[in-house]
Amino acid sequence: MKKKALAAVIICIVALTAVVLSACTSATVVLDLNGGIYNGTDEALVVEAGGTLYLGDFKPEKEDAVISGWVDEEGNFYGADSYIVPVNGSTLTAVYEGVLKYTRVEDGYAVSATEGYSAENVVIPSEYDGLPVTEVAAGAFANCTSMRTLRIPDSVVRIGRGALSGCTSLESIILPFVGPTADVSVGTNNNGMAYVFGLSSGSSWATFPNLTQITVTDAAVSLPNGAFENMTSLRYVNVGSNVTALGARAFSGCSNLVSVILPEGCTSIGERAFANCSKAAITVKGAVTSLGANAFYNSGITSITLGEGLSSIPAGCFEGSSLTSIVLPSSVTSINSAAFRNCSRLTKVEVNASVTLYSSAFNGCANLTDAGLVFGSGGEFTFAEGARENAFGGTKVTIYNN
Repeated sequence: MKKKALAAVIICIVALTAVVLSACTSATVVLDLNGGIYNGTDEALVVEAGGTLYLGDFKPEKEDAVISGWVDEEGNFYGADSYIVPVNGSTLTAVYEGVLKYTRVEDGYAVSATEGYSAENVVIPSEYDGLPVTEVAAGAFANCTSMRTLRIPDSVVRIGRGALSGCTSLESIILPFVGPTADVSVGTNNNGMAYVFGLSSGSSWATFPNLTQITVTDAAVSLPNGAFENMTSLRYVNVGSNVTALGARAFSGCSNLVSVILPEGCTSIGERAFANCSKAAITVKGAVTSLGANAFYNSGITSITLGEGLSSIPAGCFEGSSLTSIVLPSSVTSINSAAFRNCSRLTKVEVNASVTLYSSAFNGCANLTDAGLVFGSGGEFTFAEGARENAFGGTKVTIYNN
């Protein structure tokens, strides 16, 4: 770039009395553009100001940045549109902040933040320059520690690894899917939000203490394996109305989760999906037809509807949970080992088929009584080998001579 001579700008406030123009007292200030360009030059500006100086008259431009203000030799910051009383001989240095940058990709644009980006509440647009924003680039917002809220539009179908790494001030996120792509299958081990934050599967989330709420929009159809695993700061997760399945460990270890509501169409829940979500009030609106082992282990679930088509209750499925009652549809013909063990609040079990019990099926259900076992037409319990001795151990059920 061809540099021009040092620019001089003189601003003088004059007082007019009758027809006499009197000179004003002025101060000379140097404006260091700090890599920016103003009126075609990147040289410092020498400004002579009388009385006050309006910094809004001097807004240098810089690639992938925007002027946010000026700082003096003592570290005092002045906004880009401030009026100041200049000190003669002082130097003000331009301060820039990053912006959202859009890079052309095959199906639209990828978004990322440039260095110094400092927005607190970020809403990514769904379109840029007439095309959809389809990607949040890898490391897009890395170390944007000022960001508190983020909304990713439904137009986005890809999120790069570590897009939110180091965003330690985040409090809430709205996004159309969890993990790297919108079309990931429910059983894929994509590390879920850990991938988005550049962490390994099952990582500690201690460095993100403020992240308490995540909303998955109606664009999502499933939550993959490990979607929110071990996110101990999470308190609320809003699940989109079109989600039909939860992968394994989707909420496992979310020990401070207060509530989550699964929509009516969500009928498949993977193994350990809510394991150790002991504080969570879990609402399942639909009739579940697929359950994984330990799906609600040590969780706060109090009720659930099991749909016809579910053939068995997997091992440890509700072990240690807050479940109070359960109706077994006629399609359920077996209850596997420890499926309801230590469900101390369980008081009612309705049985509508011949159901085989395995070891410790209801062991430790301290408030379950004979009256709490309700048998419909054709309903009965049978026992797998060796299971009769402990299936109802530690309960108030006497009809099986435990």
